[in-house]
Amino acid sequence: MTSLFEIRNLSVAIYDQDVAHAGVEHDFRDVMTDRPLGPGWVPGVRNVSLSVRRGEVVSLVGESGMGKTLIVMAALGLLSPTARVTAGEVWMNGERFDVGRLPVPDASRKGRRAMRKRRWLGEVDDPVYARIMGNEIGVIYQDPVASWNPVPLIGEQAGEALAQHTDMSADEIQQRVYDVLGEVKLPKASKFFSFRHELSRGEAQRAMLASALINGPSLLVADEPFTGLDPPVAQGIAELIRDMQRRRGLGMIMVNHDLAQVASLSDRVAVVYGGRIIEDAPVGELYRRPRHPYTEGLLGSVPWRGVDRLRSIAGETPRLADVALHACSFADRCEYATEECRSKVPKIRRTDGRAVACVRAEVLDLQGVPQQ
Repeated sequence: MTSLFEIRNLSVAIYDQDVAHAGVEHDFRDVMTDRPLGPGWVPGVRNVSLSVRRGEVVSLVGESGMGKTLIVMAALGLLSPTARVTAGEVWMNGERFDVGRLPVPDASRKGRRAMRKRRWLGEVDDPVYARIMGNEIGVIYQDPVASWNPVPLIGEQAGEALAQHTDMSADEIQQRVYDVLGEVKLPKASKFFSFRHELSRGEAQRAMLASALINGPSLLVADEPFTGLDPPVAQGIAELIRDMQRRRGLGMIMVNHDLAQVASLSDRVAVVYGGRIIEDAPVGELYRRPRHPYTEGLLGSVPWRGVDRLRSIAGETPRLADVALHACSFADRCEYATEECRSKVPKIRRTDGRAVACVRAEVLDLQGVPQQ
């Protein structure tokens, strides 16, 4: 089946002040200007490829700081000034849009917010990107409260994409916003005329879901959509997202820490470590029989029915700036590592609809989640 959304060989450099002070310089070029980035820039995301089919939910999992959000934001052209795309392509419905060539915002909070709004509303030079963002792609951001502007009404902000991408009148836009607020189970009129500070975190997230879906996109991107929510609220929003995704036949990319929730929401899971996807498989196969030691460690750290004792992952999570460039990034924490693991970067191998980047994947018998 043809991919709805595809990331091909994406690489992103990030700026690290400690590296800059040390004068370390890598041979990176900003694809926007084709100029060297200079000292302080280190690999953040390395050669990542990921595809999503129509109606499929793909979850990115892994520890905090390992590059999950960086991959997603880079693919959508929503990077901060401290990260730059250095290689790769992004395709949507068979069309390529070059996210690396979009303007970079200034470093201030106001500048970042203004640029994100410009991109969301299609006010950029790339005509393909301008048409796709906010129209064919809907985004749910990690902080549902801070992502809303505190000054305009929630309903006005939710309808901005319609005003930009359609010829609908103000009355038609308001009615459409009412309709989607009702779909996400929010009081229509009262929440349309609310300000950001008048919404609870759960209400802000539901309103953001409504805004993401208002233009009828074919892809929904959700970056940690349940962060900071009480468990009952998070579960309610998870069920709402999954229900709307199924009814609309949306493709979906979700960044999520909750592996139990991932198991119930996802069709496929991509495990991220050190800025790379190190395992990618259908959710059932990955949970039953992981092929990468890091995946085994993640699954072992979660309480499952039938498990008497949790298993921890040795060592500390490295900063992306400190990830080994000439060895397996997980080797220092892996109980199965050999000298080969510590001397070469494993290539990702794809077989039987699965992918894994581990030189010992074929000989290790790793433990997954017990059959429920």
